Amino acid sequence: MERGNVVRVGVISDTHGSISIAVKAIKQMGKIDALIHAGDYYSDALRIGSMLEVPVYAVPGNCDAQCRGQDELILKLGGCKILVTHGHFYRVKHTFQSLNYRAQELEVQVVVFGHTHVPANICENNVCLFNPGSTSRPPAGLAASYGILEIGPAFTKGEIYTLTE
Repeated sequence: MERGNVVRVGVISDTHGSISIAVKAIKQMGKIDALIHAGDYYSDALRIGSMLEVPVYAVPGNCDAQCRGQDELILKLGGCKILVTHGHFYRVKHTFQSLNYRAQELEVQVVVFGHTHVPANICENNVCLFNPGSTSRPPAGLAASYGILEIGPAFTKGEIYTLTE
């Protein structure tokens, strides 16, 4: 999974049934070692996972009725402990405070979430809150986006990218 001690993780969220746009984003990511889908259309993650040769980790979102996926995942990738959640249970459209508390409680270094459709890459108090935005439904004035996490032995770096035509 690791390449030169750096793990590249593609991150998408809020695909809302637009598989072709999500696949376009994944192609733009280049070589990745894993993919995280932070909810809203868990079934999209399952379909995308069947197309890829890398592990796909996913959680359901608020639009995933009767879904059997876990609301939260804790992953260890490249030595980094990551919490994956959609974010709606933490009211992330209003504040990141509850999400920060959960990160501290679980002692994770990165929290990957979605729900807001707005990209965020905020690192403070030894925790990075990372939201790739939405590949399919960005808010007015924002472009469709995705993210890449690069995880090395002594660092974790997140970048948000705009989906290009």
